[in-house]
Amino acid sequence: MTPPSSVASVISGLRLQRERLDAALAAGEDHVGWKIGFGSASGLAALGLDGPVIGHLLASGELRPGAHVPITHYVKPVIEAEIACWIARDVPSDVSAEHIDDYVAAVGPALEVADVDHAPKDPERVLAGNIFHRNYVLGARHAGLTLADAATLTAVFRHGSEEISVVSPEELTGHLPTVVARAARLAPLLGRPLSEGDVILLGSIITPRPVIAGEEVSYQLGEDPALVLRFV
Repeated sequence: MTPPSSVASVISGLRLQRERLDAALAAGEDHVGWKIGFGSASGLAALGLDGPVIGHLLASGELRPGAHVPITHYVKPVIEAEIACWIARDVPSDVSAEHIDDYVAAVGPALEVADVDHAPKDPERVLAGNIFHRNYVLGARHAGLTLADAATLTAVFRHGSEEISVVSPEELTGHLPTVVARAARLAPLLGRPLSEGDVILLGSIITPRPVIAGEEVSYQLGEDPALVLRFV
């Protein structure tokens, strides 16, 4: 069970993140979805959690596949390979994992760029900073593909000369329907439920990889074309 101090830190961190999100919306930004973080066993242990936590995505953070990403001003830039899902209709906060696929319109690959600018030890600070999120790129949406289907796909991630094959995408994220059900419970603390049209990045299926300027990464989920990003 999550220690009481961690529960309080999560609630406080989400409150601070909501202030950040509200300020972005007031400045004209569009809130388009969510990101899940710290769902792996090591991530849960680092923050003393019993489940993953949630951040938000803005339209301005989306990159085009093949984009050049400036990172020289980052403290510790990392790249994450993820599975994304798109929401078909508003999700009640008490939804059970077994019914999550009733609310999922499509599934596809995604990459996320983060900047780990401090040691991830304090849930409040991590959440207040939107879980280190900076940018994201989305691949093709596959309508009718369930989260269970996505969990059976093989992924290939390439970073320079290194290639990583992932045959069990849920190994680090946890059970994907359970991840989305957790997000449904937490999202209202950031101002609204998981809503029709939202995209959710469901957590990295690889250990986040540090990147430096001049490097390129690519990520292929199943038979999809590879998503590529270049860092400058």
